Amino acid sequence: MSYNINSNSSFEQLEEYIKLKNPNILRETGKFIREDIEFDSFSTLKNDLLEYAKANYLYELKLLEPDESTSDIFFWYRKPVKIWCIGINDSYIGERSILNFATKNEEDAIEMIDAVQITTSTKFYKMNILQKISFLIEKNIIPDISNNIIYSSLNRIPYMGSWAEVWVEKEANNIDSLIKSPAEIIDFNKSIIRAKRYNFEEMLAVINNDQFTIEFDECLFAYNNQKWFVCAAGLGGILEHLIYLTLEKNNLIDSNFPDDATAKIYIEHLSRKPIKMKKREKTHLRSLFLIRNSVSHFNQGFTSKDQCQTLMNGIRDFFNNYYIKDFNLDDN
Repeated sequence: MSYNINSNSSFEQLEEYIKLKNPNILRETGKFIREDIEFDSFSTLKNDLLEYAKANYLYELKLLEPDESTSDIFFWYRKPVKIWCIGINDSYIGERSILNFATKNEEDAIEMIDAVQITTSTKFYKMNILQKISFLIEKNIIPDISNNIIYSSLNRIPYMGSWAEVWVEKEANNIDSLIKSPAEIIDFNKSIIRAKRYNFEEMLAVINNDQFTIEFDECLFAYNNQKWFVCAAGLGGILEHLIYLTLEKNNLIDSNFPDDATAKIYIEHLSRKPIKMKKREKTHLRSLFLIRNSVSHFNQGFTSKDQCQTLMNGIRDFFNNYYIKDFNLDDN
C-alpha cells in the first residue's frame, strides 16, 4: 500500500502508517542510543523518519481536534519544515542521544547529521538545547539556521514520534495561554515595576542612558503583565543595545559598523582587542541571540516566561562581565 502522509490524511490512515513503521523505527533508534549501531546505519531510515514524524504530528493534532480558527498555530499543519536529526553523545555512560528540532523550509525535508564525536565533552552535556545548537553552528556542523528555528519544536526527546507529539502539545499549550483571561487588570503599577527592578538598579545607574532605561522599564511592564512576547522582543533589542554600548565604550565602533548588525557581526567585534571574548562566552551569547531571533524574526505569537528570564539573566551577565569591566587594565 502506498502512503502519502499530509494534512488531508485521515485518522485511520495515520494510525495504520504509525503501526506499520513503529517497530522498526523504535528498534533502530534504540540500537543507536545503546551504541549497537553507528549513525550512518541509522541514517538509512531518513525518508521513513520524515514521514513518520509528520504522521505522529498530524495524529496527535487530530486527537486534539483544534478549532479551525486556531489551526494556524500548528506550524507543520500549514507549512513545510526541515527536520534536523542530529546524533550526539550523552552524559549517561554507554548511551548516545538524538537532537531533533525543526526549521522553516520551502518543502518538507530532513537532515541527518552525525555529531557524536564532537559532542563528547562535559561542556556539551551541560548545555541547554539552544546552547547545543549554537555550539554546532559554531563548529560548522550545521549552517547558521538561527533565524529559522521553530521554537516550539525544541525538546529533548530522541525518539522521533514522541518528539513530534510533544511539539504539538507545546503548540496546544500556547493556545491555552492565549485564550486565558489575565489574572489581573493590566495597569502600569510603578510599585510592581520597582519590586521587579531591584536586581537591575545598579546596571541602569551605571549605564545612565535614558533611552536604555525607558526600554528596560517597558520590558518589565510587559513582564509583570505576563506579556511574554512583548517582553522578550524588547529584551532582545536591549541586549543588542547593551552590546553596542559596550563596543562603543571600548572604541570598537567605527563608521563602517552597520545599522542592522547581526549576531555574527556583534560577536566578531567582541572578539577584537581589548575585549577578546572567549569561545565559551561566544557560544552562550549565540544561544541568547537564538532566543532573540526566535522571538523577533520568526515567532508564531507565543513566547514563554522562561525565555524572558533567560534573556534578563543574559543581559545582567553581559553587563557584569563586559560593560563594567576595564579591558585595557587586563592588557597592561
